[in-house]
Amino acid sequence: MSILDKVRKGSFMIGVIHIPPFETSLKKNRWKTNDIITYAVDAARKMELAGFSSVMVQNVGDEPTSQEAPKETVANMAIIGKAVKDAINIPLGICLLDHDGKAPIAVAKAAGADYVRIKTYVGIMAKMTGLLSGCYYDAVKYRRDIRAEEIDIFADIFDREGYPVGDTNLAEMSHFAEYCCMADGLIITGRSINETQDMLNTVRQNVSIPLLVGGGVNSGNIKEFDKICNGFIIGNCLKTNPSDDFSDISEANCNGLVNSLPLMKRSC
Repeated sequence: MSILDKVRKGSFMIGVIHIPPFETSLKKNRWKTNDIITYAVDAARKMELAGFSSVMVQNVGDEPTSQEAPKETVANMAIIGKAVKDAINIPLGICLLDHDGKAPIAVAKAAGADYVRIKTYVGIMAKMTGLLSGCYYDAVKYRRDIRAEEIDIFADIFDREGYPVGDTNLAEMSHFAEYCCMADGLIITGRSINETQDMLNTVRQNVSIPLLVGGGVNSGNIKEFDKICNGFIIGNCLKTNPSDDFSDISEANCNGLVNSLPLMKRSC
């Protein structure tokens, strides 16, 4: 069942779980699969208990990534995603670092997840990994091909991890992502708080689907963002050590962020 109705109500809080390096990772500090499951499930339960609307798992430990997600990444993320999904009663999202329109849909279908986050959905972005072209067609067609229409696509538009190539208009690309490329929600993230706010104000005049902030949200600014978007994707500020991607999730930090919004506005 689509979660879009919940997102449209506003104050939809998504907590990100950064997954440590898999046993198949190119990195040396690999974790055992069972240890990753324990870590991810513990993090998800803390977020749910605090009152988060949803959790999302992302294979941060899998760097360096590929243009197409390796088969082992798809398999590992499906295992972790299913374990998290079975442990919570709130929606689950999937996000892959790999620039791949099909793989996150496959993982979400296998894990029973509710939505995916796909970066560089439209246009062309110059990132540290090179030039990436929009993968909207692969995502939408594959979702239909494997009968996964229940999975929503939240698409990034010009995220802060790269630079759009060419004279590209944010409003036009957002409109294109919704009306031509079938995105179910858009994710906006600028390089600063002010830029993110300006981007949101521009985009919301040109689309009818929900808008989420993709990064930079904390207890100090969440009220301001709540006025101009439908939800937030929140990661590092929830950790006991924000500079360590794989540190434990802090219950106090989760509770503090949730309590920054009025009780009547929290979406769950």
